[in-house]
Amino acid sequence: MLYRYLFIIAIWFFLAEEITAQPVVTDNAEIELISEQESILPGQSFWIGVHMNLRENWYVYYRNPGDSGMPLMLEWLHDKDFQIGEIQWPTPLWIDVAAGLASHGYYDSVLFMMEATAPDDLVPGTEYTLIAEADWLICEKICIPEYADLELTLLVTDEEPEYNSENLALFNETRNKLPVTLDYWSAEATVDANGATLKLSTDAFDLPEFSEIIYFAKEEGEIENGAQQPFSVDGNTITIELQKSTYKSGDIDRLWGLVYNADGWDEAGTIQSIIVDVSPGDGSITASDVASMQIFSARFLLILGFAFLGGMILNLMPCVFPILSIKVMNFMQMAGHDSRKVRMHGYVFGAGVLISFLFLALLLILLRAGGQELGWGFQLQTPAFIAFMTFLMFALGLSLMGVFEIGNSLINVAGKANTGEGMRGSFFSGILATILATPCTAPFMGTAIGVAITLPATTSLIIFGTLGLGMAAPYVLLSSFPALMKFMPKPGAWMETFKQAMAFPLFATAIWLIWVYGQQAGIDGLTRLLVGLLMLSIGIWILHRWKAVQISSTSRIMSRAIVAAFIVGGFWFSVPETGIHQTGNEITSSNSFGVDWVAYTEETLQENLDQGNNVFIDFTAAWCITCKANERIIFSSDRVKNKFNDLDFVMIKADWTNRNPEITRALESFGRNGVPLYVIYSPSIEEPMILPELLTPNIVLDALEKISGKTTLTLSDS
Repeated sequence: MLYRYLFIIAIWFFLAEEITAQPVVTDNAEIELISEQESILPGQSFWIGVHMNLRENWYVYYRNPGDSGMPLMLEWLHDKDFQIGEIQWPTPLWIDVAAGLASHGYYDSVLFMMEATAPDDLVPGTEYTLIAEADWLICEKICIPEYADLELTLLVTDEEPEYNSENLALFNETRNKLPVTLDYWSAEATVDANGATLKLSTDAFDLPEFSEIIYFAKEEGEIENGAQQPFSVDGNTITIELQKSTYKSGDIDRLWGLVYNADGWDEAGTIQSIIVDVSPGDGSITASDVASMQIFSARFLLILGFAFLGGMILNLMPCVFPILSIKVMNFMQMAGHDSRKVRMHGYVFGAGVLISFLFLALLLILLRAGGQELGWGFQLQTPAFIAFMTFLMFALGLSLMGVFEIGNSLINVAGKANTGEGMRGSFFSGILATILATPCTAPFMGTAIGVAITLPATTSLIIFGTLGLGMAAPYVLLSSFPALMKFMPKPGAWMETFKQAMAFPLFATAIWLIWVYGQQAGIDGLTRLLVGLLMLSIGIWILHRWKAVQISSTSRIMSRAIVAAFIVGGFWFSVPETGIHQTGNEITSSNSFGVDWVAYTEETLQENLDQGNNVFIDFTAAWCITCKANERIIFSSDRVKNKFNDLDFVMIKADWTNRNPEITRALESFGRNGVPLYVIYSPSIEEPMILPELLTPNIVLDALEKISGKTTLTLSDS
């Protein structure tokens, strides 16, 4: 009998242990899933939470982590009928990081509360286990991703549930840290190009002198997290100035978050955070809290949307539209033919675009895996390739203008459709369109491309594949539904005018290619290319003037030989044997940002290092879109330029527009064989500092703070 009682007691303790959540201990935190109640009622709501005890001086992140970081992410694995609400985020701390960066997060101990609702069909006397996978980022001077599998077993009862006294105190303490809505406060917002002004007003009591007020945005990328938020009190109105994030395109259209006041928002000073949700022109503070989407999946879908739309927009670009317009004309000519052939040509064309995008993306990924960091359009590095594309665009333009006809050869590759060769032509036209599209990509799809080149290979391929799908979509759609051809103009004499008009975008593309060539080969090389185009024109004139049907066989052979000599000779003359090299003593201020650059040579670098100077090297190229974007972002910032000047940096530009043996050796010394690359030398650091490929002013300022010996990680007094 005694053993039976001992067994029952043991079972009771076992169940009690099951009811109490078991903490998971990681290297830097102790985390557990807890409940405010000992038991739950079917169909009733109650509160649960993820409680974290953190290692000393380490912190985790708020829903908007600030300039970097990742908030707590939960995936619930139990029956979905057991509903779990959104995390109720306590008021975070402003964590001041070096170089004007700021994070939003929590130290020591934090409880992330959620309201849970039990299903109606739970059976009293049974147990139910909540299961979750938790992922979070925890930081001190370094950041470490951590995860844990959490479980919480709850007893189901049909009686009044009992509360856990220890957990109840923790939940009540956290409730006091949640932002609330106070109906006696109103808000209004105004915006300008630089940021927003938030005004909070009340007539409930006279406002004292407040010591600290901080606005925390709910969403990332709205305001500059590390910027000061000056505030003033005028009568019963508080005015807060907010600076727009450098990553924000357009004006701020919504101030949605919480406002912390160290002295409190009520007369007693006990409520420190209030919810604000106001758009320019609105005048109220509301309690609405729109359920947040899964951040990463939503962003990824948004990026795919940008990619698809950007791919479609590429069809309108001057460097792409001429080739695709030829394809549209071809579709119109095929409108009365076999619809199956029309459909097949559209599919083959789309396959050419998609495969080309995936091939170029894979090539870019492989180059990056080997240490090469190239802008999208890196094939423009070779002057011979640019000269070839210029000759091709110029010749196609002359053909469309009617200067000469090239029959079944060059231009019909993009349009012929009556034979198997036409299928190959459709595929080739997709490839050619992609080659012409890649230089246009970054200005119109910077978001998608910028994200893709920083993501894992599989994800990058998905994004680039979506670009290709967007570009091919109009033509695949047109060929898949031949009935749409009825809405296109009927073939007729107008097509000759349209064909000639299409020559002008081709000439515009040639001009752009000539500009790129001039950036590589200089004015002398540019002149050689123009002479080459003149020789191409002479060859085409001869081809048109001495038509095969009007001359003898001997004359035809001789004329074709002369044409070939002019065209090949013109191309050969256009391609420079060597690139343009700057001398080490050359100093330029060639950009619009007022930075004086010294051209890179090994001697120049070594001379400055021997003198103990701080040196910044910008490995760049005229054809590198990423390089140009970084330069615009970084050197348009007065803070960055002033910091370089304060530290007496020597600014060296290693221009790799053409392959330069010295610059190539320098790149190889850092394990790289491509640009962009940014390197800092300073007597205050033992090894050269390599900056990321994609820069922001804060990244550069952070690096310069380390050089100046002022690296800090501090917590504000809040």
